[in-house]
Amino acid sequence: MIASLKRAILHIMDASSGMLVLSDEELDVSDASINTFISKHIEKVYGDAALRKGEFAENSGFKYQMTEYVKNQDLRALSEFTAKRLYEAIAQSDTPDASDLIVCEFNTDEHDILAVLRCENKIGYTHQVTKDEGKVKNQIINHYAILPTTSQKISECAFVDLGDMTVRYKGKTRNIDGEKTDLIADILLECIYDISPRESVNAVRKLAKKVTEENGGDSIETLSKMKEYITENIAEGENKFLETEKVAEKLFDGKPGMREEFKEQLEKAQVPQKVEVNPYVTKKLASNVKLTTDIGVEISFPAEYYTNKDYIEFINNEDGTISIQINNIGEVLNK
Repeated sequence: MIASLKRAILHIMDASSGMLVLSDEELDVSDASINTFISKHIEKVYGDAALRKGEFAENSGFKYQMTEYVKNQDLRALSEFTAKRLYEAIAQSDTPDASDLIVCEFNTDEHDILAVLRCENKIGYTHQVTKDEGKVKNQIINHYAILPTTSQKISECAFVDLGDMTVRYKGKTRNIDGEKTDLIADILLECIYDISPRESVNAVRKLAKKVTEENGGDSIETLSKMKEYITENIAEGENKFLETEKVAEKLFDGKPGMREEFKEQLEKAQVPQKVEVNPYVTKKLASNVKLTTDIGVEISFPAEYYTNKDYIEFINNEDGTISIQINNIGEVLNK
């Protein structure tokens, strides 16, 4: 995914100890271990469906610093501005912590991207070898500044396209001066943002289920239809957007009242009419319907089977219970 990691610099922000250590020199990205560490973290988070799209506010200080960077390529100045702004906010929060800040530039799909990665330090363990009176003693000690491993996903980051200044970011809210604040969006970037693709998709699912149940409908059938829509229109095609208008038509076909109520709920939740989806979201949405009964039996089946009695039937019994009948089974496997 990353064509090349072009440059990077690291600063230490230990707000828990009141220490900000700014680096005078950039990292050597020709070093294989450094390059691999940063590149893998970028690859882990760059395609994350939790990333939000943002737009810089007109008076954003970070936007000004970005335009200066494009002109003079001074990564140290840009990264120091970033570190100081984040450090001051973290120090004023109700949970000051320690982290390392990586600011870097990389290239992907012919786009030059500036990345800000806040790597929260973890407490870990390592070994220590000591000698006492000529004897070697191996000990286990705490290490208080462990960087996240490449298998972990960084929870606070930002990516800015150096060509068109488009922003994508992921952040966490914390209490700063008594107010809930997103460290990345509100403090650093100063941007206006949309909800993320993952948040949008989850909102579509939850609101579809809510509207169905409040109107006495079958929520399992509704969610099964949504999975069918994903499979038919996105999972096997080139379409990378979930269009809420078409979803409403699919889920509430023949039910105009419920369809309009669903669309109104989506608008209130500020879900965009076209929701971008990535392979992770598509795979999750197109996966099988999974049901758990109150007697402990779990069942998983393709969404299209729900309305096909050749494979599965849901029978409403007179005593109010439900029976599930599975048909045309050729073989039962014990997994």
